[in-house]
Order: sequence, then C-alpha cells, then structure tokens
Amino acid sequence: MFDTFPNLKILEKKVWQGTEKYNFNARLEEGLLETYEKAYGFVLPESYRQFMERFNGGMLLEHSQSFYIDMTEWEPDGQKWSSFYFYELDEMIEKFRDLRLDNFLMGIDFSGNYPIIPICRMPGWESNGFLFLFSSKGLEKESPVFWAGENVCGKISDNFYEFIGWLLEYEGFPPVEKVLHTTSCIDFMKENKIRKIATSETFEEEIERHAAYLSLFPNDEWTYCERGNSYVYKGMPQEALDDFNKAIDIDNENAFFYHCRGDLLLKHASPRKALIDMDTAVKLEPENKMFLTGRADALVKLGKLKKALIDCNKVLGMDANFRLALYTRKDIYEALGEDEKAKVDADLLDNLD
Repeated sequence: MFDTFPNLKILEKKVWQGTEKYNFNARLEEGLLETYEKAYGFVLPESYRQFMERFNGGMLLEHSQSFYIDMTEWEPDGQKWSSFYFYELDEMIEKFRDLRLDNFLMGIDFSGNYPIIPICRMPGWESNGFLFLFSSKGLEKESPVFWAGENVCGKISDNFYEFIGWLLEYEGFPPVEKVLHTTSCIDFMKENKIRKIATSETFEEEIERHAAYLSLFPNDEWTYCERGNSYVYKGMPQEALDDFNKAIDIDNENAFFYHCRGDLLLKHASPRKALIDMDTAVKLEPENKMFLTGRADALVKLGKLKKALIDCNKVLGMDANFRLALYTRKDIYEALGEDEKAKVDADLLDNLD
C-alpha cells in the first residue's frame, strides 16, 4: 500500500511498535473516504489519502502519553493543543465546512466545489492557524502543504508526503517558521487555475456528488432540492419532481421547495397544480419577489391576468427593476391589449440589459 510513500511505511512501523509518542487512530472503513470525496466534490492528494485511510489522523506527541495523564481537568486536550494535530475525518469535514461557509481564500462570489482541504491544527494554546492542501482535481501533481495563520499563508513543503518525512525527522515538531516559502497560496491558486477547476463540473459529476452526499446524510432536504434543480437543467422532469417531493416531505415549511416544484409543474404538467405550490410559497414568504412573480406566471397560464398583474405590481413596487416581474407584466399588458404600457416595460428591460 505504501510502496510509493516510504515515509508512511516508517510511520506505520513506529505506530505498530507501540512508541508512546505516536498517537494515531485506527484504519477508516473501506470506501468511506471515496464517498466523502464524491459528496463534497474534492479529490484528496494521494499521499494524504493513504495517510487517512491507514491512520485517520493523530499526532506525534511532544512527551510520552503517560506525561498527560495527570494534566488538570481544564486541559483535557493538552495533547492536541501542544502537537501538530492531524484532524480525524469528521473533524476535517467540520473544519472544511467552516472554511467553505466563509469562502476562505475563494472570495464571497465563489460558487463551485470548495477546493481547500484542512489537514492539521498547528501546535500552541493560542490560534497559530492550520495546515491545508488543495484538492488534486485538475492538478498535475500533489498540492504543497500550506500554513494559514495570522498574517501567514505560505508553502511549508512541496507535498504531504514530504511533510510527513519532515515530521518524523524532527520527532513531531518541524521548524515550519524557518522554511516558510515566499510562494503564497494565492500565487499557487492563480498559477494552477484553482478557481476555474473548482467551478467546472459535469452534470454526471454533479449528480454523483448529490447521490454520495445523500448516502451519508439521507435526510438532507436541501440536497434533494439541489439535485432536483440539476435534473430540471438536464431535462429530466420526473426525476426532478421525485426529488422536490422528497424535499417537501422532509420540510413542508420551506417556501423555496414549493416554488421549485411549482415552476417544474408550470413548465411540464399542470398550471393549476403549479398555482397551488406557488400560492403556498407566497403564503410562507409573502414579501418574496421571486415567489410572487412565480405565482403571477401561474396565474397568466390560467388566464387570470388581472390577479397576475396585482402580484407583478406588488413586486415592482418593492423593486422597480426586478427583471422577472417586468417580463411577466409586459406579457400581461400585451395580452390585455395595453400596448403602451407593455412598451414602457419593454424599454425598461432594454435599458437594464
């Protein structure tokens, strides 16, 4: 298993020998890492993958484990805080989610598969940051190991395998401050087009990601809704309807789910059923411009133009430049024979474009 990564073999031997300073975890369930990779849309660098499969995180302690037995009750995590602590899978995913929520390094406008994999907490009772890798998707070689901390975001080793060798060489405490490279994570991202790769996903990859996520979290209503919208985009209405139904079964108070199902029904099935869903969405969120416009669209399909016009006017009273409502109101005016009003909306849309 470790033929191409001898440093991992050395680490495994040290752990087997029962050396007290080597506090690492048991092997992960086979296939679990692959499922998480698919679910979150990243690809683990191979040396880190093999490390996690065999050890699932851990640490090389500063002292033997017996040293920590008598630590006071307010220092129960003394081993972790004083060591380079490699996250267990659950901890890595939790930290990954936190970084993704903040869009760390990627910017607030980022909407792809988050490519930053946190791997290790830096030693120290104060926040000294953490180590991370970039997803291997689209890269020709493994990501360097980067240190992210206060005023720090630079490379400390060429890859995870090299870092493990360095960790062993220094008995768990490599002098990272002395080797911090001038190569920043931002430079690496630009040179390797990380953002572009992270936002490129085929439909098959997207559906596979949703399916893997649901295998881990089978009651996640938002993933059902997201997959439903993926099916809509791909022209698979029955599959989309099944997923929207499932999302609503799990959470029947979410207006967005009703709007999504109503929009699907409006395009592929029954405008009357669509109106029921659109009306439910508006009742749950009466001031939502998108939901009001959706109900107006359903009313137009049913020939209830004056009621539809009321919804559009309400939306445009809140936001005179809301395009969806302008398009719908223009169509309503044309259907009512009010060509001058229709032209005003058409001209406004042209100016907005």
